[in-house]
Amino acid sequence: MERDHLPTEASFTYEELAKRAQCFLAERPVVVLGTGATIPHGLPSMSALADALLATIAYDPPGWDVFAQRLDETKDLEQTLHDVALSSETVEVLVRATWEIVSVRDIEFHEQLLTGTDSFPLSEMFRYLLRTADARIQVVTTNYDRLAEYAANQVDAYASTGVTAGWLQRFAPASVSAERPPAPGFEGSVDILKVHGSLDWFRDPTDAVLGIPLARAIPTNMQPLVVTPGVSKYREVHKDPFRTVMSAADAVLRKATCYVCVGYGFNDEHVQPVLVNRVIREDIPLLVVTKELTRHTRDAFLVEPPKRFLLLEEAPGGTKIYEPDHPAGTVLYGTAVWQLHEFMQMITAQGGV
Repeated sequence: MERDHLPTEASFTYEELAKRAQCFLAERPVVVLGTGATIPHGLPSMSALADALLATIAYDPPGWDVFAQRLDETKDLEQTLHDVALSSETVEVLVRATWEIVSVRDIEFHEQLLTGTDSFPLSEMFRYLLRTADARIQVVTTNYDRLAEYAANQVDAYASTGVTAGWLQRFAPASVSAERPPAPGFEGSVDILKVHGSLDWFRDPTDAVLGIPLARAIPTNMQPLVVTPGVSKYREVHKDPFRTVMSAADAVLRKATCYVCVGYGFNDEHVQPVLVNRVIREDIPLLVVTKELTRHTRDAFLVEPPKRFLLLEEAPGGTKIYEPDHPAGTVLYGTAVWQLHEFMQMITAQGGV
């Protein structure tokens, strides 16, 4: 179907939508990534992670039987962790299993990426922003996979996560979100603030934080530094690296002139309070690209809509678009621009990079 003949209920065309979205991307946005940004590349959704945990943890650490029953009923890991109290021993089992499940999928994607055969729209977005908005972009993510790092490196940008370079890395608090010129051999830089930790981060027996790139297994006598949804009340998130990274993310979100959210559901206590408040009270523009708007997203922005926003989600046969003139949504048929790949094709085809 030709773009010029798309059946539409929207009050604007495909080309006009592209121009509106480009206006947001020109605002030097902070990029916020959720699980929806990585699910298309084989990383697990929350429900898939719940199923994998139930299959992986075959023995019964203290309290697991009650927890597993509740998790099987709800498929909601975060809610189950709030509903069922777990011992610290069982939480550690849960965290290690989560690391193992996500790590396997991450490594699989890394290997696919090396073949150069798969589309990687996140890298397309980074390339566009680095060339049109700023040579340095900032990313806040609740994911602990490495896809943001891969995307940055694929477009020749330096990926900074707060650890030193090398194969035995150290956490360097002063480097988190520190402005620096691009390193030799790189074009631009991407600061990636991983508020829930990273697959590369571990705590050793001396309490030091180490970065071990692409570890295939959890090193002996080390703890993986990832925070599964709802588990933060059990973990020492007031310690580094979490303390410094969360503080830096808060500062970045407070200074942002625009937010671009990909697959983010607005249900994380570390990210959305500042973001939502500034969009509503300070008219900071917001662009959301996702498969389905969560209840939290709808409650935050569609009950009393802000002045500058553009939300895109899947609709039967097209994309549903929410913006100030259509807070109840309007459908543009024949185009799946709620998918990041299609969204970036729209952006770059309309006079972009």
